[in-house]
Amino acid sequence: MRQRDGTGPSPAAWKQTGTQSLAANDIDRRNRRLADQLFDHLRDDIVSGVLPPGTPLAELDLCNRLGVSRTPVREALIKLADIKLVNIYPQRGTFVAPISAEAFRSAQFIREHLECALLSEAVRHIDATSLRELNEIVERQKQAVAINSRDAFYEQDEAFHGAIARLSHQPGVWEVIRQTKIHFDRVRHLTLLDASHMPLLIEQHREILDRLANCDEAGAVAALRRHLREIFRRAEFILAQQDKVAAQLAPKRRREPERTKSAS
Repeated sequence: MRQRDGTGPSPAAWKQTGTQSLAANDIDRRNRRLADQLFDHLRDDIVSGVLPPGTPLAELDLCNRLGVSRTPVREALIKLADIKLVNIYPQRGTFVAPISAEAFRSAQFIREHLECALLSEAVRHIDATSLRELNEIVERQKQAVAINSRDAFYEQDEAFHGAIARLSHQPGVWEVIRQTKIHFDRVRHLTLLDASHMPLLIEQHREILDRLANCDEAGAVAALRRHLREIFRRAEFILAQQDKVAAQLAPKRRREPERTKSAS
């Protein structure tokens, strides 16, 4: 608005300023959208093991590879650091974080307690249609084992638990589980590298399903609890192997500055 003494921006100047502001807002929205997309992409690759612990994530490399500017890349990496999937070291770079044993156990605790509560609710809503859906998912899991497809097995495993969550009529609770179980899922993906225990997981799904069909709430919850704790038997080995690799690399990292110093 023009001041009373006639000074201040002219209407043309206001129009130009407004146009510039709109353009800046468009850029900000585009960067936020790109940052969210990049965050989702990198999170999924880290959780699935495509990007294993210790993988460097250089900003410039990501910019060139994905054809984006540094702003959304930096924002995505900061978000990944906030959920402890990457470690950012000033002057050194950004690296995929090792799997945290503490974060894994916390995620497992949250999932077990919330999902068992969902199952108790699901028993009250089970019907022929939902039983057929769950049976079909178990059959698809068997097919995934037959063709040795780890990705298909994992997808159907998620579908099984998601279907039970929908039966509970508590969609918000399943969303909380999904958001908090990323460190749990990092271990799950690694356990599926050994396909020999997939039939056991299918058998456990079948037991949960049978208990649901009989409206046996206590039996269904107990079966689910055993199923969700199955991962502990393999997780300890995976975490121990990770610590062993880290210990082997540590001396090499400590010697690097000494070589640099002597070279100078």
